[in-house]
Amino acid sequence: MTTKLTDDVHWISSCHPDDEYHMHMSEYLIRGENGTVLVDSGSSHYRDEIIAEIDQLTDGNGPDVILLTHSTLPHTENVPAFESEWGEIKTVAATGRFPEIVGLPDAEARQLNAPVEFAGRPFTCIHPLLTDVTVSQWVYDHESGVLFTAEAFGHYHDPGNCDLTTAEIDGGLSADHVDAFYLDKIPFVDYLDRERLGNAFETLFDTLDVTYVAPIHGNPIPGERLDRYVDDVIEALEPPTTA
Repeated sequence: MTTKLTDDVHWISSCHPDDEYHMHMSEYLIRGENGTVLVDSGSSHYRDEIIAEIDQLTDGNGPDVILLTHSTLPHTENVPAFESEWGEIKTVAATGRFPEIVGLPDAEARQLNAPVEFAGRPFTCIHPLLTDVTVSQWVYDHESGVLFTAEAFGHYHDPGNCDLTTAEIDGGLSADHVDAFYLDKIPFVDYLDRERLGNAFETLFDTLDVTYVAPIHGNPIPGERLDRYVDDVIEALEPPTTA
């Protein structure tokens, strides 16, 4: 399913259910002045649906650029299939050197912390404040103000809330869904310094004018809901007890 976040940012959502929660495996398509940019390629489990959505959004042309939040599976999984479908696509890996080592021999290495133009539109790739692997990056779209992330800002959601932003969820996003997600996906988070992590998020959002945080593994979070989300993350941290 596809949801329009802003005039030129589209959220392509594939939803993975389990017995209790659902979890997103999403991609985002951005329309630039000179083409389209896709954030992440998605899982092969949803390949046919993703290709159909992208095909419709791009009038059959496919994306011109793929920016990866992770240089690992499943985030990279559909890159070869996309090139088979639409031809050569410029792909930017979430690693600073040697993308071939992570299975992306034709990808370009990322450039961090400075705007780079893709499809006629400025993006900045940022080293994540929170991540599960080192070969990862966040992507900030300067024109829309959307910040794309992966595990960080992720969360589970209830059935029926799959295509909603956190502002549209009745009662708001459950703090328990945030807590459970971090426990499963970034278990070392309990060992982090709460104050330093909170200060890092504050600095980030003072620096960037963020309209949405768009996670690969969660419902998009509008800028006005970010303080609440960060508070839920900080509150969820449980420093290990010492004997």
